[in-house]
Amino acid sequence: MKVSIIFVGIIGLAISLLSYSVDPSLNLENVKISSTSSPTIMQVSAATSLTKMKTETNDKYYETQFKLDKSQFIRAPEISQATGFVNTDTVTLADLKGKVVLVHFWTYTCINCINTVPYLNEWYQKYAGEEFEILGIHTPEFEFEKNLNNVKDAVQKFEIKYPVIQDNNYDIWNSFGNKYWPRDYLIDNEGYIRYNHIGEGGYDQTENMIQSLIKEPDSNIGFNGTAKSIA
Repeated sequence: MKVSIIFVGIIGLAISLLSYSVDPSLNLENVKISSTSSPTIMQVSAATSLTKMKTETNDKYYETQFKLDKSQFIRAPEISQATGFVNTDTVTLADLKGKVVLVHFWTYTCINCINTVPYLNEWYQKYAGEEFEILGIHTPEFEFEKNLNNVKDAVQKFEIKYPVIQDNNYDIWNSFGNKYWPRDYLIDNEGYIRYNHIGEGGYDQTENMIQSLIKEPDSNIGFNGTAKSIA
């Protein structure tokens, strides 16, 4: 009699195990939280694990995208020792902290410089504000270009609205190590030179960089690098 009872118990246990493996509703991969019934402990655990996995994935994505090691970039030198200003009383990079800044070296009789002006005017109209600024550094090639009134006339003629800084003594030019008209330097919202372009052309690439830098966070969380000096 005892043997029969044990045998029946074993058969019952085997049937229970078989039912668990066959019933797809008991498979963890198919567990869903119903909106009409209270979730079981097993369902809550599965949902919590999935949420944790997605959160960790998003955190890793954020770190990959925005925690930039800027030790490879050069900090822009401060703009100082200007000999005159147009469209502004005075301006420095420190005044523009937190903005993306396009520093544009030009001179008003240079045909290559003249050809770039419409693009800068367009970018200034599209992006200028709390996040972006253009500084035109007018470093004269000829003696008559040192006359600030001549520069003001040229700025009005070319319909330039962004600040223009006169650099008669080449102090700003030399601090950037520049040797060309025109030349663009894009400075990010933390003061690093992230891109530069010599001469005409490359307008799409420059605008893409402007857009990209504007979208970057204001601070570089987790950055412990040491920036290079432009010197």
